Amino acid sequence: MKYRVRHVVEYALLRGLTALAGALPHRVALALAGALAALARGPARRRLRAAAARVAEVYGERFTPRARRIIVRRAWRHLFCNAVEVMRVPRMTRNWINRVVVHSEMQTVFDSMQAGRGAIIAVPHMGNWELAGVAAQLYGARVMIIVRRQKNPLTNAYLNQLREYTGVEAWQREGRDFSGLVRSLKEGKVLAILPDLRAKTNAIRVNFLGHQADIPGGMALFARESGAPIVPAYACRVGWARHAWKCFAPIWPDPALDQKTDMARMTQYVMTCFDQAINAHPDQYFWFNQRWILEPQKDLAPGG
Repeated sequence: MKYRVRHVVEYALLRGLTALAGALPHRVALALAGALAALARGPARRRLRAAAARVAEVYGERFTPRARRIIVRRAWRHLFCNAVEVMRVPRMTRNWINRVVVHSEMQTVFDSMQAGRGAIIAVPHMGNWELAGVAAQLYGARVMIIVRRQKNPLTNAYLNQLREYTGVEAWQREGRDFSGLVRSLKEGKVLAILPDLRAKTNAIRVNFLGHQADIPGGMALFARESGAPIVPAYACRVGWARHAWKCFAPIWPDPALDQKTDMARMTQYVMTCFDQAINAHPDQYFWFNQRWILEPQKDLAPGG
């Protein structure tokens, strides 16, 4: 199979950075991430301005222009730190997680699993969301995630290899057949999902960040079909090198309700929990998604 030159260059850079991030002590690697974030601010100036405009859209006059810029710069730095920590996945052990992650609330996930049935952990793009899934796996949950295939086949294969180090099971979003995923939930596995995305089809319209947003219906549908609860949770970076794992009370599907009503109820609850988390830590949210969640699809009716 032939690869484009750009694919080879991207892959070589990724492998080189991964090797460097793994060789350096954790705090030194994070310092490198901070330096790279500062260097990248110039080329990413337009993207940072767009993120600041999104903060203004959500919070209005709550933050001054200067405060909004600080929020965006911190979120940008966190993004680079997250990437470096993901590169260090092969070195992660349970002892390392014990040192850097406050995980006492993770028990909420296990308490929500009854009679061998699994659970759905709903996590926003906040803090180091990748690390949250790795931590859950290392503490005994059999974690599944849904991933999008990368355009670069070399980096796609390598990222899948990194996930395999911790045993996290990846389902390709492009496959579209998730019947096996529902069976796995019924058998006691845990699905970690990031639902705070703007849906293109089959959306559920909810209130989020003071606006209406069209959220994918998959999370609620998986809960409905498997009978598994949804546990809203988030990871929060504490300083540079530590993380806190926070959980909200789970929400269960209600067979007495019709499917559309039940899915809307569960989705709105999750997004309300995310509201609380983001409002408490706005500098930890991922404001840079090209598919901004508050841009509704014109062809979608409320409720999906």
